[in-house]
Parts: sequence; structure tokens; C-alpha cells
Amino acid sequence: MDSRENDYFSYLPDALLFVIVSFLPFKEAVRTSVLSRRWRSIWYAAKNIEFDEKFFVKNGESDENKAMQRMAFVTYIKHWMDNCVETDLHSFRLAFSHSEHHLSQIQDCIRFCVDRDVKELDLNFSDPTWNEDDLAQIPETFLELSSHESLTRIESLKLSACNFRVFQFGTLSTLKNVYLGWIEFPGSCFNNLMSTCTSLEILNLKRCWNMENFYIDSEKLRVFVMDKCLGPEVIILNAPFLSFFQYSGPSVQLQIEYHSTMVEAILDFGLQTAYIEEGEGDMLYNLLAEISSVRVLTICSYMLQLIVTAGDPITLKPELENVKHLILKTKLHINEFYGITFFLKSCPNLDILTIDLCARTIFQEYEPPFKFEEHQFLTRFQCLRYRSMMCLKMVKVKGFKGEMNELVVLGYLLRFGSGLKYLSISLSKEKGPNGIDMESTYRQNVQQLTQFETASPHLQIYLVTE
Repeated sequence: MDSRENDYFSYLPDALLFVIVSFLPFKEAVRTSVLSRRWRSIWYAAKNIEFDEKFFVKNGESDENKAMQRMAFVTYIKHWMDNCVETDLHSFRLAFSHSEHHLSQIQDCIRFCVDRDVKELDLNFSDPTWNEDDLAQIPETFLELSSHESLTRIESLKLSACNFRVFQFGTLSTLKNVYLGWIEFPGSCFNNLMSTCTSLEILNLKRCWNMENFYIDSEKLRVFVMDKCLGPEVIILNAPFLSFFQYSGPSVQLQIEYHSTMVEAILDFGLQTAYIEEGEGDMLYNLLAEISSVRVLTICSYMLQLIVTAGDPITLKPELENVKHLILKTKLHINEFYGITFFLKSCPNLDILTIDLCARTIFQEYEPPFKFEEHQFLTRFQCLRYRSMMCLKMVKVKGFKGEMNELVVLGYLLRFGSGLKYLSISLSKEKGPNGIDMESTYRQNVQQLTQFETASPHLQIYLVTE
């Protein structure tokens, strides 16, 4: 039997093949061009377009070779524009660092896809070598999304190192998802964004600078992320249907109106390098009270150290009764011990505790509310039997080395976690002195945990790889 008789696609008209290819991811659509002579031009009907320089520019090459590879990348994009048969695009993504050498061609490409009423636009001109933790680094941006572009049907807009003057675009009533990274974004731009994008549901701001204090009042917003931005000292948030909230960066005065619908919150003040004592503990305490509905909560070392400076550092009211999964970004330093027990007590229905071990700033000015030697991690007796220790089912440890404080905290959890079923350990990848591989040492330290007293007869301890 002729193989063509089994190739049902051979009997389909080009118009139908165009429809099929339009639903494929761009990389898969391009691959169809090698199937046969007939398929060489079918992929030009793709509606989901993705151009990423990493498929052309190879790491380890000389600057001269990389420049030639970027030129080939630009030529490839132009070839696509010259042959594209679609008048209506669904999504378009362009990732291109060092774009300053090809500004005209890139603007032509952006204008080309926008003219085809693209619904999801993603333009990333950031450099992978930029350090997002260095807030003093303010890179120069060369591209701007022009107000001459028509964005009447845009639903998702993601811009990195690409300026965006929102007030020039009029009303963006269809826009639901906005990501802005590596750009200057002063307060006036933020206010214009919130008033212009009346349907905004997802707002993600990463490494923006020159930001000012701002107030968000929105009944549509569902997701808000502010990651390592520079500028605001006060953030006030009133979004009654918010389900996900993340703040990462230096400490700010963060006020959130009570949210009964919030499911997950990430509070990471890890970029704060100076100790702030006056009023900081109360601000953090009040913040927790306003997000008491969350089921997944991530807490940083800064909060573990500072929460005990609040007026009532022992009891959180109301308790975080809905929290099922608590993630601690911690060094398990002794200065964090009281903060850890504060959250164990405040999350009475905890199922999963994740301990994410990482480098953190430890403040020497910290003064614990009691003597360290009285802390229950360091005694054989549990002064208060927390409900969380009876409900806790799983403990996950990331970056385990087996240092003394790690063993102290885990020993406590094993000794009093009567409902504990699983202890999951992933080892640190940190090298020893002179680059010595420490994996075997870390593995041996895990064995010490098997010798600890345990409250649960069903406990399983196992290693996982990440």
C-alpha cells in the first residue's frame, strides 16, 4: 500500500492545514516545514509567534560571532514578515538583548504584529547578565512601545526593558494582564495605568525604578506582584478579590485592606540590609492580620527576626487558621528561632512546612523577648503543645547541609510532630573550601536525623533531587 494513502493530511486543502498549524506552538509550527515540499510554507500561517535570540546566539562565542548570529536572527525575522500570510495574530513574543544595534528592524517587527491585532504581546529586551538583586543597577533602555501602535484588542502586555508611556494610548479596556520589567515607572505612569486599564486582572512589576508611593483600588485585580522594585516607601492595596499577592524587595510600609479571598501571599523583605526597629514589628503584625485568609504563605528571614518586636509578639489575632502550607526562607539562625515558633503557633492547621535554606541578612541589633537558652528548640521539653505540631504531615527542607542549627530545629519538629509522615530533604549544592564537593558530607549528615527521637511511628525520611 502506498504510504500516501495512510497520510490523511495529504488529502486536506491548504486552507485547513493553515488552521491546524495556527493552533501549534511556534517552534512546532516551524518544524512542520521539513515534512515535505508542500509543508515548506504552511508554517507561515502560525498565529502564535515566538522569536528568541537564544536559538541563534550561542553562549561562549566571541562578540564578533554573536554579532553575526544576531544579524542572522534579524534576517530570519524579516523573512517571516515577508512571507506571513496571517492577518490576525493571537500571540507574539520577541526576546532580543543588545537590541540597540537593530532598533529600526525591531520597530518594524513590532509594528507588523501590532497591525495584525495581536492579543498577547511579549517584548523582552533585557540582558540575562543583569543582576536583579542589585537595585543600584539602572540599565539604559533603547526601545519604546510607540503610541502610534494600535492596541485596541490587546489582552496581555509584557514588556522588559521597553518603555511604555501608558497615558499616550487612551483607554486599554481589553487589557487584562500586564507585566513590566526593567523600566522606569514613576507614580504618574502607575496611576494612568490603573485608570486606563479598566479590566486589569493581573499586574506584575519587576525591577522597575523611580517608583513613588501608590494606592491601588480595584475590584478587578486578582494577582499583584511587585518584585525588587526601587522607589516606593508606602504601598496601600484595596483589591477585595485579590487571590495572589507577592512583595519582594526592601522593607516598605505595606497596608492591605482585609482580603477574605486571598489564597497565597509571598512576603519577602530579603533586600532590606538595615535594621528598622521602631514600628516595623507592628507593621508586619498588622499585615499578617489582614491576609489571614491565605492558604499558602511564604515568610522571609527579615520577618522572622522583626515580628517579635511587635507589641504582642506571642499571639497573632486572628490566627492564620487557613494556612495549610508555610514556606520559610531562612538561615535557621538562632535570631530567627522566636519568629519560627511564632508562626508555628499562629498556623494551627498546618499540613506542610517548607524550610528553604538560603543566605540571609542576620541583624546583630536583634534582641529576643526571652533568653535564648529558654527557647523550646534548645530544651528537651515543649512548654506549649501547638496544634500545628499535631496537624503537620510533611516537612520539606531545601538546601540541607546538616549544620548545628538545622539539626536543632529538625530535631524539635521530629520530637513533637506527632502527625508527621514525611521529611523530605534536598541537599545544598554549595561547595566547600577550594571548591570541594560536599555532597557526600551532606548525605552523611542526613543519617544523623534517623537517630533522632520521633513522635510519629509512621515517619519516613527520604532524599530528593532538584
